Amino acid sequence: MKKLYKFYILLGFIGLVFTIRLFFIQIYTEKYILNAFNTSIKQEIIIPERGSIFDRNDNLLVFNQSIYELIVIPILIDEHFNIIEFCNLVGIEKKTFSKNLEKAKSFSKFLPSVFLPFISKEKFAFIQEKLYKYKGFDWTKRSLRDYKVESSANVFGYIGEVTQKNIQKESNYYQMGDFIGLSGVEKSYEKTLRGKKGVKYWLKDRIGCIIGNYNNKKNDVKAVSGSDISLTLDWNLQKYAEQLMYQKKGGIVAINPKNGEILSLVSSPINNPNLFVGINRSKELKKLMRNTIDNPLFDRTTQARYPPASPFKLLTELAALQMGVVDTKTTFICYKGFKYGKKRIQCHSGVHGYPIGVETAVAVSCNNYFAQVYKRVIEKYPKNLTKGVNEWSDIVKSFGFGNYLYNDLATGEKGIIPSGDYYNKKYGITKWNAITIISNSIGQGEINVTPMQLANMVCAIANKGFFYTPHIVKNINHRPICDPNYTKAKYTKVKSKYFDLIINGMEKVFIIGTGKNFRSYDIRMAGKTGTAQNFLKISNRKKTIALPDHSIFILFAPVEDPKIAISVVIENGGFGSRWAGPIATLIAEKYINNNVYRKNLEKKVMTSGLQKVYNTIAKMKRLNSFYRKNSFDKKK
Repeated sequence: MKKLYKFYILLGFIGLVFTIRLFFIQIYTEKYILNAFNTSIKQEIIIPERGSIFDRNDNLLVFNQSIYELIVIPILIDEHFNIIEFCNLVGIEKKTFSKNLEKAKSFSKFLPSVFLPFISKEKFAFIQEKLYKYKGFDWTKRSLRDYKVESSANVFGYIGEVTQKNIQKESNYYQMGDFIGLSGVEKSYEKTLRGKKGVKYWLKDRIGCIIGNYNNKKNDVKAVSGSDISLTLDWNLQKYAEQLMYQKKGGIVAINPKNGEILSLVSSPINNPNLFVGINRSKELKKLMRNTIDNPLFDRTTQARYPPASPFKLLTELAALQMGVVDTKTTFICYKGFKYGKKRIQCHSGVHGYPIGVETAVAVSCNNYFAQVYKRVIEKYPKNLTKGVNEWSDIVKSFGFGNYLYNDLATGEKGIIPSGDYYNKKYGITKWNAITIISNSIGQGEINVTPMQLANMVCAIANKGFFYTPHIVKNINHRPICDPNYTKAKYTKVKSKYFDLIINGMEKVFIIGTGKNFRSYDIRMAGKTGTAQNFLKISNRKKTIALPDHSIFILFAPVEDPKIAISVVIENGGFGSRWAGPIATLIAEKYINNNVYRKNLEKKVMTSGLQKVYNTIAKMKRLNSFYRKNSFDKKK
């Protein structure tokens, strides 16, 4: 009897615990209250306003416009759903209904996903009145990007619908139908721009109409708008640089050497970011992606790799000075080129037959001088050429070449700066020498770089040995960025004392050298022309053509107080002095003076280009593709 009494006490205690727990769950736990009333409560996900984008002078470049979307939870659609009536209401065909519903089911039968995007405010007002009749469907409001500009898609990028990969990576934020930055600043600063989602709960009556807030808004979560960002771009300079790229392909990069801020970033062909917005976005993207002749989506400032040509001679000399194989008084006599065996690197400097030093060699771009210097670099350790090349390679890479600059841009290429190990693998140990790779001395050979890396090199020269990582964002929510990756200087492996010779030579480019015909008479500039040899050829059954060389120019100004560093690459533009040089000097003049006085030069660049050259190349490429395809078909 005593044991039975204890059992009753234990049973009563357990019952009391369960009663208290049930009371707590029903009265104090909101989670279960929501589950109990989920048939009469609407959960609305609030998509935050995406942050706006400004230029460095607070000019608004990108903002938002409101759109509406229909969302669906497939499991809630019953068998009596009137598909025809619904399609007539929203203005779609039955096959579109089936296709969109299958897409939603493939995501989840139980979770909401976008069924119909991009609904205007006027159309939505009509749909909303009758939407309650169609169980499983609801609506949400979000913002769509509105670009106030018609160019620079390579900078801004665009947003698009998330993929399954995006959802898997951040399942706690994204769901089907959400938008995410897919390129440009929209991609690299996605988490800054997107903000944080909110949630609102609404009470519904028996036919699904909203009758008020749930629980006096206590369960609501407020959305947090995305942060506004200010780019480092000077939009007036950007527009001006784009005008100079009339009928030209290539890239322009302008940087403030004092802090690494990118002032202009032009990739041509130039795209309008508004083409990637709204219901026609996929059509426009496919159209641009199919254009394999012009490759308009290819960012030539950060992704295109070119032989750096003569601007690379500056690093050949700096590396040699640092390695101690030449000094400030070293001279060579040029006999119209550098001869090795039966071959010769031609020199068109016009300074032949007497000794010249580095300043003159830079000014007139003497191939022989830099080939002789490079030969000394490679042969610094006569019994170990690999060591000499590795030492040279490490110095060059300290200027930002051959590696990613780890900036805040969405795209980038590291390019190639070969090492001694690279040549051992390519030719075999002891089976190569300085003559084998002598083309490196003038920026040809295996070397290739991006316009961004070239501009960064100019910054390092202007600063006499250091640079700041180039970056595109200046402020976040109107506060300066403080990331040490962008605010702390990176030092090259060349001592500062060696840069004065190079800078003097670059300034002489405009006095006695290849830039004297387009010099600015009121600004001291330091520059270097380059003509990147293009060894590609296009053939068809009728003829073979060699593609024209690329026109390259680098510059910084003013020499006494550098404010801008520029690299320009014009594809198939020929000599560096023909197109790239004039463009670079005009951009520098525009930025420093806020005006251009050489109007005739400006007009020439803005009204003439290389379209005939590009048309010929395009025609040859199409014929080549046609003949290849037909030849393949016949073999089959």
